[in-house]
Amino acid sequence: MKLSRRILQQAALLLVAAGLYACASTTLDNSWRDPKYSGGPVTKVLVTGISNQASVRRAFEETFAQALTQAGVKAVTSHSLIPQDGQIEEDILKNAVEQAGADGVLITRMVGRQTDIAMTPTPVAPSAYGMRGHYTQFYATSWNGYYEPTVVQQFNYVLTETTLFRSDAPEPVWSGTARTLDPTDVRKATADFAKVVIAALKKEGLI
Repeated sequence: MKLSRRILQQAALLLVAAGLYACASTTLDNSWRDPKYSGGPVTKVLVTGISNQASVRRAFEETFAQALTQAGVKAVTSHSLIPQDGQIEEDILKNAVEQAGADGVLITRMVGRQTDIAMTPTPVAPSAYGMRGHYTQFYATSWNGYYEPTVVQQFNYVLTETTLFRSDAPEPVWSGTARTLDPTDVRKATADFAKVVIAALKKEGLI
């Protein structure tokens, strides 16, 4: 019975882990703040997404800007001032920052993908109890080493890097890398992502 309990406990832990994966769609894995930065929080941010897919860029920027506004920070999307798709010239971005009157520039790009695999433990060897004894004893012993197909769950993530600049400074003041469950709905995934990044920026006193 001890072995069967152990198998059930491990399976239960797997289910809990799967639930946590599903709930926490974004995690901030690493972050950095310029230790020499002594300025105050930025008050207006130009939100810039790096993507050749126009619809993805717009959905990301609009959702993140909305989250910043709800957090009490003024925000402007880059696509509202730079409608062209793909990479833009540096001068065009600089002019957009000045046009927006932004003192902060937030740039997010996808830097990779990652896959995590979770599976139930391998069943233990069958018990040598045999066919003798009372059916209750046989039932209890049958739980030791019974076969059940291994359950495999795959979790796909996109890896992103987000960097915050002061518009009047040459170096970034903050940068962080995050993992987000591969989104089927860009706006929903961005809303969850934005909460995590905004919380980190607030903690550092940057917004």
